[in-house]
Amino acid sequence: MACRPTINQKRSIEIQQDNDAEILWHSNRKLSWNDFIGVPKEEDKGSKIAITQCQIRIIDSYWDNNLPKYRIGTYFIKSKSWTIVKDSITLSHEQLHFDIYELYTRRIREEFEKLNLKKVTDFKSYNEIYTKLVNKAIEINRQYDNEVYFNDLKQQEWITKIANQLEELKEYE
Repeated sequence: MACRPTINQKRSIEIQQDNDAEILWHSNRKLSWNDFIGVPKEEDKGSKIAITQCQIRIIDSYWDNNLPKYRIGTYFIKSKSWTIVKDSITLSHEQLHFDIYELYTRRIREEFEKLNLKKVTDFKSYNEIYTKLVNKAIEINRQYDNEVYFNDLKQQEWITKIANQLEELKEYE
């Protein structure tokens, strides 16, 4: 019940919502068990019941008024996400991993906007924020797993907490 993140910077012109390989996070698109098409790794068999693979990805970058601009997305990777169960509690748990990554994508967008307002053009500054917040997303996902493991009350607390934080950063969706 962990989300394994990967950092992937990729240039493209269009964002695809869903395809056979991945799902771009959207508030109206929740995960279903049909999205989990990966196969468990040998070392995970017996120790985990589900894995959600996520990426926070720079989709596009360009210059606008002499400032760097970035389009960033949160992706669920179907082929690396798997489950051996199909219950609603576990699906809710896995959805929250995806939501936590979206929360940190929004925080990256917010911080990039602050750099733009300060007229920062140094790519290093943007990369440092990106790396720091992706690593924080990894840390928070681990904390989430550690705190809610077989604890329904804690799971509900996390669902509420993350939903509230996503709402606070709605302008960065």
